Amino acid sequence: MLSAQESLSDSTYDVILSDLRLPDGDGIMLLSWMNERQLSVPVIIMTGYGEIQTAVSAIKSGAFDFLEKPINPSILAQKIEAAFADRQEKKDNKKKEKKRSMVEGCSPLSTRMYSFINTVAPTSMAVMIIGESGTGKEHAARMIHERSPRADGPFIAVDCGSLSIELAPSELFGHKKGSFTSAIEDKTGFFTEANGGTLFLDEVGNLPYGVQMQLLRALQEKKIRPVGATTDLDVDVRIVTATNEDLEKAIAAGNFREDLFHRLNEFIIEVPPLRSCKDDIPLYAEHFVTEANAELDKKIKFISGKVLSRLENYSWPGNLRELRNIIRRSVLFSTGDTITLESLPFLSEKHVESDKEVDVSLNVSPEEEKEKILRALEKTKGNKSRAAVLLRIDRKTLYNKIRKYGIGKLPYLPDTRQ
Repeated sequence: MLSAQESLSDSTYDVILSDLRLPDGDGIMLLSWMNERQLSVPVIIMTGYGEIQTAVSAIKSGAFDFLEKPINPSILAQKIEAAFADRQEKKDNKKKEKKRSMVEGCSPLSTRMYSFINTVAPTSMAVMIIGESGTGKEHAARMIHERSPRADGPFIAVDCGSLSIELAPSELFGHKKGSFTSAIEDKTGFFTEANGGTLFLDEVGNLPYGVQMQLLRALQEKKIRPVGATTDLDVDVRIVTATNEDLEKAIAAGNFREDLFHRLNEFIIEVPPLRSCKDDIPLYAEHFVTEANAELDKKIKFISGKVLSRLENYSWPGNLRELRNIIRRSVLFSTGDTITLESLPFLSEKHVESDKEVDVSLNVSPEEEKEKILRALEKTKGNKSRAAVLLRIDRKTLYNKIRKYGIGKLPYLPDTRQ
C-alpha cells in the first residue's frame, strides 16, 4: 500500500485497479487514504472468492466497482470503460454547472473587476476580496477558482464567523480520534478537503486570533498538523479570502495578525456595490428570474419597464443578495408572464453614501496628487488597501506617497507604520 501511496502522490492516474488484500494493508485502507486527500480517481477493487461482502464495503467506502478473480479480460475492459465514462460525465456536469452559475455585469467597475480576476486567476497568489455584505464576494472567489489551473479540484468555502476558538483548529486542520472528548472518530479538516483546489475563507477577520498563527504556518510551510497528530500532512491549497471590515483597524486593535494580513493580500480585488453598477441591474435581474422560475416552477418571461426603472433608482443597501430576494418574491407573486409594479415588494429607501470612483493620475502635479490621495483615504475612512484600489495603484506605492506627503499626520488616519 505504501508504494501505491507514493505513486499516487507523485503522479496522476485515470483509473486504479487494486487487490482487496495488499502486503502491507488492504484496498479499503487505500480508499480511506485517497478520500482524506480528495483524490477523485475511480478505483476498481479485485476480490477473491468469498470476499463479496467485503467488496460491498469497499463500494460504500468510495470504490467505483469490484471484480472477482480470476480476472476475465473482457469484463475488466467493460468496467474500465464504465469508469472512464462515469468520470467524463462528472466533468461534463461540472462544466454545465459552472456555465449556469456564471453571470457577468458590463458596467465599468464590474468590467475592471473581471479584468483583475482574469489576471490573477492563473497564478498561485493569495487573493483578498473586499466589498460590502451581499455584493457577491464568494461568487468572485468561485470565478477565480474556475478560471485557474485548479478548476477541476475542489472549491471549499468556509464562514470564519462560525468557527469558535475551541473548534476552529479541528474544523480547519482535522483531528485524530480521541484527541479531545468529543473526537469519537478521525475528522478531515477543510484544508485536506480543499487539497488540490481552492480554500475560500469568508469574513476572515472573524477568525479567532489564536488560530491565526496556525493558519500562517500552514500557508508558509504548506503543511498542516491535525489536532492530536504527531506528524504533518502536505497540502496543496490556494487561499482566497474575503472581508467587509477594515482589517487594518483590526490590526491596530490587536485583533488580527499583521503578518497574516500581508500573507493573505498578495492581490486585492474589490467587488463594487450594486448602486455603483446601475447598468448591471437588468442583467442580474433577468438571471435571478431564470433561477426563480426553476426554483418556484414559474414561467416569468419579462420584467416591465416601470419595474426596471424602480430597480435602477433604488440604492440597494443589501446589494446583489437583496436584489435576488426581491426578484424571487416578485416571481412568486406574479400571476402572468411579466413582473409588474403590483408584484414588486415595497422598497424601503435607506440612505447609502454614493460610491463614485476616485479618478487619479500619477502624472499630475504633487498638489493635485496629494489632494486625490486625501480624498480616497477620506472616502475609505483611512483604509489604505481600499484607497489603493480606488486610486488604481498598489498598496506599497500608496504607503510611499503617504510618507512623502506627510499625510499620516492627519488625525483621522491610522498609523502608517505598517
